[in-house]
Amino acid sequence: MRISIKNKLTAFLLLSLGLMINEFNLKGYRKLSVNLGGGKCKWTLPQPLGRNASVFGTLLASYPASGMRLLWQLLEGLTGVSVGDDYYFIEPEASERTGLMKTQYPHLEGTWGWGDKMDQIVLLVRNPRFAISSYHTILYEISYAPDKEYAKQFYRKVFTGRPPMSNWIRWRDRWFTDQIKVWGWYIDYWMEGGMRYWMVENEYRNGQWPYHWLEGDHEGERQIDEHCISDMNGCYPQTVISYERLRNETTGPAELNKVAKVLEGKTGMTVIEEEARECVWNEVMNVDNPLISPRNEDRGGSSLDYGYTPAQMLLIRDKLIEYRDKYSSGTWVNNPLAKDLVSYFVEYLIQVNDEIDLMAASPTPTMAPNPYYEKELRDWYAVISRGDRYRQEKAVAMTGALPPFEHLYDEDGNIPE
Repeated sequence: MRISIKNKLTAFLLLSLGLMINEFNLKGYRKLSVNLGGGKCKWTLPQPLGRNASVFGTLLASYPASGMRLLWQLLEGLTGVSVGDDYYFIEPEASERTGLMKTQYPHLEGTWGWGDKMDQIVLLVRNPRFAISSYHTILYEISYAPDKEYAKQFYRKVFTGRPPMSNWIRWRDRWFTDQIKVWGWYIDYWMEGGMRYWMVENEYRNGQWPYHWLEGDHEGERQIDEHCISDMNGCYPQTVISYERLRNETTGPAELNKVAKVLEGKTGMTVIEEEARECVWNEVMNVDNPLISPRNEDRGGSSLDYGYTPAQMLLIRDKLIEYRDKYSSGTWVNNPLAKDLVSYFVEYLIQVNDEIDLMAASPTPTMAPNPYYEKELRDWYAVISRGDRYRQEKAVAMTGALPPFEHLYDEDGNIPE
């Protein structure tokens, strides 16, 4: 059921009231969702802990569009704590949101914005078949913003619509090969304690020329990210969870409880009693709750509509098989987090194989080869600004001077591919 205009207005008024009482709550009177006993609860608005709070910080990490909004809404219900953002720019009081922090780092959409304030990690994963297409949907909603400053003006449009199919197809064909790799490397980064898959000079961690990914012959150049040495005592997750299981009514409460368990007993963090956690899950998942908005359902349409070519689906399947096999062998055999990952990958493989079978049963016509297609895709993406992170003026803005590959720029300030 979609949220009505009346309910949205109610939510706005209540949230405005919540902002008015922030000062009161920051003095130590934060409200937690109330355990009413007998498996019942009362959901309450979360509040920020405050920038000077003494708290054991928990980082919520995921590849973009992997269901992070649902996770932080659930955790806000469990703890009464407003979840922070790694960029600190969405709300004026964002820097007050400590204790719980969401990030997409090391993906190019994230940043290590929390310094040394986080102490443990929760890793959230989603089937790449849907994570990649949903990532594009968010990019479309923020107008393919080239940087966080430009993105600010569009963030209220997130979860409000879906892109034209033509945009999806062009973006998919331009970036799919990179993104299916990064989806896997993202998991490796955290499971392997912060193992870099990008060159250290590559400011945006995007593998764009003149840089390259640390793969193939360059895989031996990988090293642990300096942040995981100087800012955290290792970058290993305490638990991993699946978006698909988290939102499922049968498995959702138990998946949420895995996160609650790693928050329990931590300094500055209070978690509602276990008997009321399923109730909190139900309250957050209740589409009639006007205080929890926007939601993915507000976009309309279906993520299933944004599909892939048969060849791309086979690459998704190959990646899932690769990661199922990796995390069920060698040093990972007895690792409980690896076992959870493998169980997720097996579920994803079933979904992907079913879709591949359906595609084979009803094949679509093959397009005639177009020798100019790759160039057309690059030109299209350059127009919408996100394709070239290394225009001359951006490089100068980042470093204060032209980078050592100054001679590679053309007369328009671009680095040709």
